[in-house]
Amino acid sequence: MSSLNAGPSFSVVSLLDRAISALARTDTESLTQVLADSDRAEIPDSWEEFSRALTHQAAFEKVLEQTERNIRLLCGEKNSCPYRRKRSRSS
Repeated sequence: MSSLNAGPSFSVVSLLDRAISALARTDTESLTQVLADSDRAEIPDSWEEFSRALTHQAAFEKVLEQTERNIRLLCGEKNSCPYRRKRSRSS
């Protein structure tokens, strides 16, 4: 694997784990570093590692979805919060 960036390579699982952690903590510096390291991620070389990568990918997608919901709420988009409509009907 050729890469313009010098340094160690990372497993996809490790990279996804770091991204999930950074998103959960709203850590923009860590997210920036994950993006910088993403071109050095290695393809899993075993079925076990591939399975772990798929599990982490699913978790990462869930975290991204939740992050999107949170951003929409912070921006004031009322339709993004399913509970808001229920509360307005009962009040």
